[in-house]
Amino acid sequence: MSTPAYDKFKQLLAELFMFDQADLDFGIYRIMNAKREEITRSAERFLRYQHENAYLLAKGSPQKPARTIPDVLEWKYTGNKLHPTQKPVSVLTPLVESFSNPGDVVLDPFCGSGSTLLAARNLNRCFLGIELSKQYFDLAEQRLR
Repeated sequence: MSTPAYDKFKQLLAELFMFDQADLDFGIYRIMNAKREEITRSAERFLRYQHENAYLLAKGSPQKPARTIPDVLEWKYTGNKLHPTQKPVSVLTPLVESFSNPGDVVLDPFCGSGSTLLAARNLNRCFLGIELSKQYFDLAEQRLR
């Protein structure tokens, strides 16, 4: 699959990690929508945003997970107290569990406050998070201590 966003993402990864873009041939698989139970007024524009999308990036052809998860997960909105786009660890845990094994590396290139990294650590996965904001990097590091 090649789209402008996919190509830009590959270019960004290549620049960040000094990879040849040919080494970054991976598939992008949409795996889930998460429906939030409550929405804050500040998030409303023309439509009320009630879902988030998650994507699996995998090199080659990923195997079907042993334990499949539904494509829509519901969660109770907690107010994003740590980061504007914070996800609950409880929603991220089944994703990490289904698409990785203990000891695997989980990459979150936009890790924010570190919720994905926390889910990975709780499931005995290695993890790598990238965050541009020093404020959120420090917060993620604190959560992982």
